[in-house]
Amino acid sequence: MTTEIDRRPDDLTALHGAVGLIDLSFRGRLELIGADRLRFLNGQVTCEVKSLAAGSGTYGFFTTGQGKVMADFGLLAFEDRLWLDLPAGLDDEIAAHLAKYLIADRVEVKRLDGVVPLALVGPGLSAVLPDLSSLPEGEWGHGKVEIGGVEVELSRHPHFGAPGAVAWVAAESAGRLTEALSERGARPVSFEAVEILRVEAGLPRFGVDFGPENFPQETGQEEAAVSYTKGCYLGQEVVARIHYRGGVQRSMRGLRFEGEIPERGAPLSFEGREAGTVGSTVKSPRFGGIGLAVIHKRGAAAGTRLTLPDGALAEVVDLPFS
Repeated sequence: MTTEIDRRPDDLTALHGAVGLIDLSFRGRLELIGADRLRFLNGQVTCEVKSLAAGSGTYGFFTTGQGKVMADFGLLAFEDRLWLDLPAGLDDEIAAHLAKYLIADRVEVKRLDGVVPLALVGPGLSAVLPDLSSLPEGEWGHGKVEIGGVEVELSRHPHFGAPGAVAWVAAESAGRLTEALSERGARPVSFEAVEILRVEAGLPRFGVDFGPENFPQETGQEEAAVSYTKGCYLGQEVVARIHYRGGVQRSMRGLRFEGEIPERGAPLSFEGREAGTVGSTVKSPRFGGIGLAVIHKRGAAAGTRLTLPDGALAEVVDLPFS
């Protein structure tokens, strides 16, 4: 790790009452440069990229030719480059995937190792980061600001389950930035604490709640991540056919556990038939033991009780939890 942020399990005081600081340097990061970067990437992902202006961004999926999700990502657009924020460990895989389709395109794909993302999450965000008001509009709006004498690329981030932003900083300056943010009132918290907010908000995580076996429509993020007007991309025909011809059999749902919190991957059944498997699980101070899962429509209605292997029950609820 490049910073000294404390990653101990923590309560949610800092997040529900102020601002938590989390090191996200474990996530994958890629940079695309070259004159054809927007057009090229637009043909590989589910979201609209070609029209993005500098200072804007978006969220989307890489999909296979069969329309299944390879990875989700956040994207920041600059005047001369694109930054991709990816699930941990997938930067090399996605770089290799993109390389297969680079023919005569003027695009270079490389790892973004020299830049570290530090996330800030919590209702007091605007007090710690008054600079947010100067950023371009939009959920992924971003721009250069100075924090405690350190220049960063500050971006809004809508997927934490609470007001959030990411400060992208040169690796060698990450320690100084951490100190400056702490002086402004940000408190280091664990990744586990932020996970509670994410699950409460019903926001799934790739590799935990959905993965390569899922279509975009099964993730609960179709509206945010998929454009049906942008034109062709890898897997587009399948994704569009599902959308226009009746949808999918499974959907992302919330679970409220009536007994002990089960392990991730535990099978769920309804009336003796397989209904899904448990994804994220957390112990929420507000809602108790809760989780996320992709559930077959036979058992997906709110109020349905699904059975775990030990006989315990999990109630299906609408997302977000309330």
